Amino acid sequence: MHQALPPGLVEALDRVGDQIQIDVLDPLLCSVSLQELTETFERLFTKFRDYYVSTVLMMCANLEGDPQRFATLTLGTFRESENLIGQQGPKWIGDDGVLNALQGLATITRIAKAATKRLVDPQTTAGLQPSQEAGEQWATSSVAFWMAFSGVLSTLSALTNGKATTARLENVVTLANWSRHYAARAYHSAKMMGILQAPGPPAVRAVCAVDTASTEIAEEDVALAEAGLADYRRLIRDEER
Repeated sequence: MHQALPPGLVEALDRVGDQIQIDVLDPLLCSVSLQELTETFERLFTKFRDYYVSTVLMMCANLEGDPQRFATLTLGTFRESENLIGQQGPKWIGDDGVLNALQGLATITRIAKAATKRLVDPQTTAGLQPSQEAGEQWATSSVAFWMAFSGVLSTLSALTNGKATTARLENVVTLANWSRHYAARAYHSAKMMGILQAPGPPAVRAVCAVDTASTEIAEEDVALAEAGLADYRRLIRDEER
Protein backbone atom coordinates (compact mmCIF):
# COMPACT_ATOMS: atom_id res chain seq x y z
CA MET A 1 0.00 0.00 0.00
CA HIS A 2 2.88 2.36 0.75
CA GLN A 3 4.17 1.85 -2.78
CA ALA A 4 0.77 2.29 -4.45
CA LEU A 5 -0.37 5.49 -2.71
CA PRO A 6 0.88 9.09 -3.04
CA PRO A 7 3.62 10.00 -0.54
CA GLY A 8 1.46 12.71 1.04
CA LEU A 9 -1.34 10.26 1.79
CA VAL A 10 1.11 7.67 3.11
CA GLU A 11 2.57 10.26 5.47
CA ALA A 12 -0.90 11.23 6.70
CA LEU A 13 -1.88 7.60 7.25
CA ASP A 14 1.37 6.94 9.12
CA ARG A 15 0.67 9.89 11.42
CA VAL A 16 -2.74 8.48 12.27
CA GLY A 17 -1.17 5.07 12.78
CA ASP A 18 1.33 6.55 15.22
CA GLN A 19 -1.49 8.16 17.20
CA ILE A 20 -3.41 4.89 17.28
CA GLN A 21 -0.33 3.19 18.69
CA ILE A 22 0.19 5.84 21.37
CA ASP A 23 -3.42 6.55 22.34
CA VAL A 24 -4.97 3.10 21.99
CA LEU A 25 -2.65 0.15 21.43
CA ASP A 26 0.04 0.94 23.98
CA PRO A 27 -2.41 1.29 26.91
CA LEU A 28 -4.24 -1.81 25.70
CA LEU A 29 -1.15 -3.99 25.36
CA CYS A 30 0.36 -2.89 28.67
CA SER A 31 -2.70 -3.87 30.72
CA VAL A 32 -1.64 -5.86 33.79
CA SER A 33 -4.74 -8.06 34.05
CA LEU A 34 -7.58 -9.42 31.94
CA GLN A 35 -10.00 -7.11 33.72
CA GLU A 36 -7.87 -4.07 32.94
CA LEU A 37 -7.49 -5.22 29.34
CA THR A 38 -11.26 -5.56 29.00
CA GLU A 39 -11.96 -2.19 30.60
CA THR A 40 -9.30 -0.48 28.49
CA PHE A 41 -10.68 -2.01 25.31
CA GLU A 42 -14.17 -0.75 26.10
CA ARG A 43 -12.93 2.68 27.18
CA LEU A 44 -10.79 3.28 24.08
CA PHE A 45 -13.09 1.68 21.52
CA THR A 46 -14.70 4.98 20.48
CA LYS A 47 -11.32 6.67 20.09
CA PHE A 48 -10.03 3.82 17.92
CA ARG A 49 -13.24 3.89 15.86
CA ASP A 50 -12.77 7.60 15.12
CA TYR A 51 -9.16 7.07 14.05
CA TYR A 52 -10.15 4.09 11.93
CA VAL A 53 -12.95 5.96 10.17
CA SER A 54 -10.59 8.85 9.42
CA THR A 55 -8.14 6.52 7.66
CA VAL A 56 -10.93 4.96 5.59
CA LEU A 57 -12.21 8.40 4.58
CA MET A 58 -8.72 9.52 3.57
CA MET A 59 -8.30 6.39 1.46
CA CYS A 60 -11.71 6.75 -0.18
CA ALA A 61 -11.08 10.41 -1.00
CA ASN A 62 -7.79 9.57 -2.66
CA LEU A 63 -9.20 6.61 -4.58
CA GLU A 64 -12.19 8.67 -5.71
CA GLY A 65 -14.74 6.14 -4.54
CA ASP A 66 -13.26 3.24 -6.52
CA PRO A 67 -14.21 0.19 -4.41
CA GLN A 68 -12.33 -2.24 -6.64
CA ARG A 69 -9.00 -0.44 -6.23
CA PHE A 70 -9.63 0.07 -2.53
CA ALA A 71 -10.28 -3.66 -2.15
CA THR A 72 -7.19 -4.60 -4.15
CA LEU A 73 -4.96 -2.50 -1.91
CA THR A 74 -6.67 -3.67 1.24
CA LEU A 75 -6.53 -7.36 0.36
CA GLY A 76 -2.84 -6.93 -0.39
CA THR A 77 -2.23 -5.72 3.15
CA PHE A 78 -4.30 -8.65 4.44
CA ARG A 79 -1.92 -11.07 2.71
CA GLU A 80 1.11 -9.31 4.15
CA SER A 81 -0.41 -9.52 7.63
CA GLU A 82 -1.23 -13.19 7.14
CA ASN A 83 2.37 -13.93 6.13
CA LEU A 84 3.79 -12.07 9.12
CA ILE A 85 1.53 -13.81 11.62
CA GLY A 86 1.99 -17.25 10.09
CA GLN A 87 5.76 -16.99 9.94
CA GLN A 88 6.62 -15.04 13.09
CA GLY A 89 3.61 -15.57 15.35
CA PRO A 90 4.30 -19.10 16.69
CA LYS A 91 7.51 -17.94 18.33
CA TRP A 92 5.81 -15.18 20.29
CA ILE A 93 2.13 -16.05 20.79
CA GLY A 94 2.01 -19.81 20.20
CA ASP A 95 -0.08 -21.88 17.83
CA ASP A 96 -3.43 -21.01 19.43
CA GLY A 97 -2.77 -17.28 19.21
CA VAL A 98 -1.67 -17.60 15.60
CA LEU A 99 -4.66 -19.74 14.62
CA ASN A 100 -7.13 -17.35 16.25
CA ALA A 101 -5.61 -14.33 14.52
CA LEU A 102 -5.49 -16.07 11.15
CA GLN A 103 -9.05 -17.34 11.49
CA GLY A 104 -10.28 -13.84 12.21
CA LEU A 105 -8.36 -12.35 9.30
CA ALA A 106 -9.58 -15.07 6.93
CA THR A 107 -13.17 -14.34 7.95
CA ILE A 108 -12.79 -10.59 7.45
CA THR A 109 -11.16 -11.25 4.08
CA ARG A 110 -14.19 -13.27 2.96
CA ILE A 111 -16.49 -10.45 4.01
CA ALA A 112 -14.37 -7.84 2.21
CA LYS A 113 -14.34 -9.85 -1.01
CA ALA A 114 -18.10 -10.40 -0.90
CA ALA A 115 -18.78 -6.74 -0.11
CA THR A 116 -16.57 -5.57 -2.97
CA LYS A 117 -18.27 -7.90 -5.42
CA ARG A 118 -21.65 -6.53 -4.46
CA LEU A 119 -20.60 -2.89 -4.44
CA VAL A 120 -19.22 -3.01 -7.97
CA ASP A 121 -22.39 -4.67 -9.29
CA PRO A 122 -25.26 -2.11 -9.45
CA GLN A 123 -27.88 -4.85 -9.61
CA THR A 124 -26.79 -6.57 -6.41
CA THR A 125 -26.24 -3.24 -4.66
CA ALA A 126 -29.78 -2.16 -5.46
CA GLY A 127 -31.08 -5.37 -3.91
CA LEU A 128 -29.42 -4.73 -0.56
CA GLN A 129 -31.80 -3.36 2.06
CA PRO A 130 -30.05 -3.87 5.39
CA SER A 131 -31.74 -2.84 8.61
CA GLN A 132 -30.17 -0.11 10.69
CA GLU A 133 -29.56 -2.60 13.48
CA ALA A 134 -27.73 -5.04 11.21
CA GLY A 135 -25.63 -2.23 9.79
CA GLU A 136 -24.66 -1.00 13.25
CA GLN A 137 -23.82 -4.52 14.38
CA TRP A 138 -21.63 -5.09 11.33
CA ALA A 139 -19.81 -1.77 11.79
CA THR A 140 -19.26 -2.31 15.52
CA SER A 141 -17.98 -5.86 15.12
CA SER A 142 -15.72 -4.93 12.21
CA VAL A 143 -14.10 -2.03 14.06
CA ALA A 144 -13.73 -4.18 17.19
CA PHE A 145 -11.98 -6.81 15.09
CA TRP A 146 -9.51 -4.28 13.73
CA MET A 147 -8.84 -2.87 17.17
CA ALA A 148 -7.99 -6.30 18.57
CA PHE A 149 -6.14 -7.45 15.46
CA SER A 150 -4.09 -4.23 15.31
CA GLY A 151 -2.75 -4.97 18.77
CA VAL A 152 -1.56 -8.38 17.58
CA LEU A 153 -0.09 -7.09 14.34
CA SER A 154 1.72 -4.09 15.83
CA THR A 155 3.37 -6.23 18.49
CA LEU A 156 4.52 -8.93 16.07
CA SER A 157 5.81 -6.26 13.67
CA ALA A 158 7.84 -4.63 16.45
CA LEU A 159 9.27 -7.93 17.70
CA THR A 160 10.12 -9.09 14.19
CA ASN A 161 11.96 -5.84 13.46
CA GLY A 162 13.84 -5.90 16.74
CA LYS A 163 12.07 -2.84 18.13
CA ALA A 164 11.54 -2.35 21.85
CA THR A 165 7.98 -2.96 23.01
CA THR A 166 6.30 -2.89 26.40
CA ALA A 167 3.46 -5.14 25.21
CA ARG A 168 2.62 -8.10 27.43
CA LEU A 169 2.44 -11.23 25.28
CA GLU A 170 -0.49 -12.63 27.26
CA ASN A 171 -2.48 -9.57 26.16
CA VAL A 172 -1.52 -10.20 22.54
CA VAL A 173 -2.78 -13.78 22.81
CA THR A 174 -6.06 -12.59 24.32
CA LEU A 175 -6.52 -9.97 21.59
CA ALA A 176 -5.91 -12.64 18.95
CA ASN A 177 -8.72 -14.68 20.50
CA TRP A 178 -11.03 -11.65 20.64
CA SER A 179 -10.29 -10.82 17.01
CA ARG A 180 -11.57 -14.25 15.99
CA HIS A 181 -14.82 -13.77 17.89
CA TYR A 182 -15.40 -10.27 16.55
CA ALA A 183 -14.79 -11.51 13.00
CA ALA A 184 -17.43 -14.21 13.49
CA ARG A 185 -19.87 -11.55 14.67
CA ALA A 186 -19.08 -9.41 11.64
CA TYR A 187 -19.70 -12.46 9.45
CA HIS A 188 -23.10 -13.01 11.06
CA SER A 189 -24.09 -9.36 10.57
CA ALA A 190 -22.85 -9.36 6.96
CA LYS A 191 -25.08 -12.34 6.29
CA MET A 192 -28.05 -10.57 7.85
CA MET A 193 -27.35 -7.55 5.62
CA GLY A 194 -27.31 -9.70 2.50
CA ILE A 195 -23.63 -9.10 1.77
CA LEU A 196 -22.93 -12.80 2.25
CA GLN A 197 -25.17 -15.53 0.98
CA ALA A 198 -25.27 -18.58 3.25
CA PRO A 199 -27.98 -21.22 3.81
CA GLY A 200 -30.13 -21.39 6.89
CA PRO A 201 -31.63 -18.88 9.34
CA PRO A 202 -29.70 -17.43 12.28
CA ALA A 203 -29.83 -19.59 15.40
CA VAL A 204 -29.58 -16.70 17.87
CA ARG A 205 -29.80 -12.95 17.92
CA ALA A 206 -26.78 -10.94 16.85
CA VAL A 207 -24.75 -8.89 19.30
CA CYS A 208 -24.37 -5.15 18.78
CA ALA A 209 -22.44 -4.00 21.84
CA VAL A 210 -18.71 -4.38 22.19
CA ASP A 211 -18.65 -7.29 24.61
CA THR A 212 -15.47 -9.26 25.17
CA ALA A 213 -17.12 -11.79 27.47
CA SER A 214 -19.94 -13.28 25.37
CA THR A 215 -20.10 -14.86 21.92
CA GLU A 216 -23.80 -15.05 21.03
CA ILE A 217 -23.25 -16.14 17.43
CA ALA A 218 -25.07 -18.85 15.49
CA GLU A 219 -23.09 -22.10 15.41
CA GLU A 220 -23.55 -22.13 11.66
CA ASP A 221 -21.88 -18.72 11.35
CA VAL A 222 -18.92 -19.80 13.44
CA ALA A 223 -18.48 -22.93 11.33
CA LEU A 224 -18.63 -20.97 8.10
CA ALA A 225 -16.39 -18.22 9.38
CA GLU A 226 -13.77 -20.73 10.49
CA ALA A 227 -13.64 -22.60 7.19
CA GLY A 228 -10.04 -23.24 6.27
CA LEU A 229 -8.79 -23.71 9.83
CA ALA A 230 -7.27 -27.08 8.91
CA ASP A 231 -5.14 -25.35 6.29
CA TYR A 232 -3.79 -22.96 8.89
CA ARG A 233 -3.01 -25.84 11.26
CA ARG A 234 -1.03 -27.49 8.47
CA LEU A 235 0.75 -24.20 7.83
CA ILE A 236 1.85 -23.97 11.46
CA ARG A 237 3.03 -27.59 11.50
CA ASP A 238 5.03 -26.99 8.33
CA GLU A 239 6.65 -23.91 9.86
CA GLU A 240 7.67 -25.91 12.93
CA ARG A 241 9.46 -28.44 10.73
